[in-house]
Amino acid sequence: MKVSPSSTTATRGVVPPGSMVAVVGATGGVGQLAVAALLRKGYQVRAVWRKEGRAYDSVGNEKVTSVGVDTREEDGAEEALRDADAVVCCTGTTAFPTKRWWAGGSPKDVDQVGVNNLVQAAKKQGMKRFLLVSSAGVDRKDSFPFAVMNLCGVLDYKKAGEEVLKQSGIPYTVLRPSRLTDGPYTSYDLNTLLQGVSGTRNQLKVSPEDVLRGECGRVALSEAIAQILSLSCTVDQTFHLESVEGPGATNEAEWERLFCDAVSPAA
Repeated sequence: MKVSPSSTTATRGVVPPGSMVAVVGATGGVGQLAVAALLRKGYQVRAVWRKEGRAYDSVGNEKVTSVGVDTREEDGAEEALRDADAVVCCTGTTAFPTKRWWAGGSPKDVDQVGVNNLVQAAKKQGMKRFLLVSSAGVDRKDSFPFAVMNLCGVLDYKKAGEEVLKQSGIPYTVLRPSRLTDGPYTSYDLNTLLQGVSGTRNQLKVSPEDVLRGECGRVALSEAIAQILSLSCTVDQTFHLESVEGPGATNEAEWERLFCDAVSPAA
């Protein structure tokens, strides 16, 4: 059910706990953790999974509804966001050809066509906020190692999806994490091969510029997603994330300081 705060207290793009958040890509590594983090924060969740893929199990949780759709289709994107106040898009695919590509899961299908359809659906439905998980390197496609990562165009398509969102007029936040680590290991990538973990690197380093390297833990990224939706300073911002040594933010004030201090000076 949508939450409708009074006009005197509502702030553009701020989505308070209790609101319904559609998580697109809910069965992926980031998506599963994002659903859990949003529930802990007090949100209701519409878990969206690919119609031909693995279903999200919402049995026994009254704060979660689930639906399988194809975001490559306009009707599918609209159904994904039905009754939601905000959307978290954490879909993704492999940078190089795998069987996913031949099943309609290429970077163009996922990061450009799918994101574009979700943006148009969000605009049509008057969505309060659109949070897009993208990738580090979209502004460094000509430098190593991102030039290798982009040989088949994955960063080009992610950038195209970002631009559609930024030009839509919808209050947005774009997160560009460094190479993802930690489980769940749901993709055919280096992290899955190595079973990478962030260990004691629980602190997030946040930058408004695409300058970070290293890795970003999925757990920390997912917690950031849940915290960002209620922070007004993160509206219409792009943040780059990297996991570094430290305990990480433990309360709302620390999360607010972490991201508000990283707001682009040009904002």
